[in-house]
Amino acid sequence: MSAKLPWIRFYLYDWNNGTDGMTPEQRGIYVTLLIRMYDKKSPVKEDFKTLARVCNCTQKKFTTVVDYLIKNDKLIQTDEGLWNLRVEEELKDFTDRQEHISQVRSEAGKKGAQAKMLKKQFANDFVEANDKQNNNLLQAKFKQNDFLLQANDKQNQAIKNQNQIYKKTNTIVLSKKKMLQKI
Repeated sequence: MSAKLPWIRFYLYDWNNGTDGMTPEQRGIYVTLLIRMYDKKSPVKEDFKTLARVCNCTQKKFTTVVDYLIKNDKLIQTDEGLWNLRVEEELKDFTDRQEHISQVRSEAGKKGAQAKMLKKQFANDFVEANDKQNNNLLQAKFKQNDFLLQANDKQNQAIKNQNQIYKKTNTIVLSKKKMLQKI
């Protein structure tokens, strides 16, 4: 997620109440400073010459307006420069939301990866079970074929044996007949 603020909250009621009694110049300078604070996410350096040029006014006018804003608790002076406490709250809230969204997306990504892994595992288990079942069926077919071949061989052997017995019996009977005929 981008670290830049794509937008800021602007509460009209709060703005109107907070800037009541200010001149248009004071409002313009105030909103310009606030926007720079949001953009930089830090206090605005007290370079009044540059800031006056950015706000399109004289340095004297800029200094007068900044003094007014500090006196009316719109701005505070810190070691790093001019700062606004509401900007600080909004930036903290933005960071917290950004971290929360990042955490939620991370958890969703982990859940998605886990679901994908489970789906893949299920597919692998299914393929493995299917292969095992196919192997079992194949082995059963081989055993069945082997059994049938053995049964067929035994039956053929039995028929052969029967034929040999018949031949022997037939040969014996014929021999006896020949002997009887000779007598």
